[in-house]
Amino acid sequence: MRVHRRLLNRRTASNVDVTAFLSLMVILVPFLLISALFSRITILELQGVSDEVGESGSQDPLQLKVVVREHAIEVHYRGRQTAQRIRRTGGSELISLSELMMDLKLRHPKSTQATILLEPQIPYGELVQVIDTMRLKQYGRDRTPEKKALFPGISLAETPATSSRGRELE
Repeated sequence: MRVHRRLLNRRTASNVDVTAFLSLMVILVPFLLISALFSRITILELQGVSDEVGESGSQDPLQLKVVVREHAIEVHYRGRQTAQRIRRTGGSELISLSELMMDLKLRHPKSTQATILLEPQIPYGELVQVIDTMRLKQYGRDRTPEKKALFPGISLAETPATSSRGRELE
């Protein structure tokens, strides 16, 4: 009997206070749900430049190349001998680039590929702005934003050592 009483004394239930944990969950769960509803992750897959023929078995007819330099953006494409240069003045170059991309897309509607060549000192934020300008044209009609795909297949590379001169766009 004595052995049995000792076992019963050892098995007494201990109190666990979960008040702090429940308080944390009451605050944390709604916060995580709300932040999950408003966060959106977008991943853009970029390709490296290759000399191989594309997946469809043929090369892109336009062969668009945009070279982002410190003082200018140069646009090269098939059918044009010299590059079109857009002087980088602090903001208006993206508008000019967007208009040129729209013009090229209207003339070559089946073309979807573009290559961006960068000088090493170009900041990441400027690269993202150039990519967005080349991928989509955003405009609104009657307060309804619309997007038109321009050249969604973007490839990245470093600029070649030599620079070509071209006509400047104002």
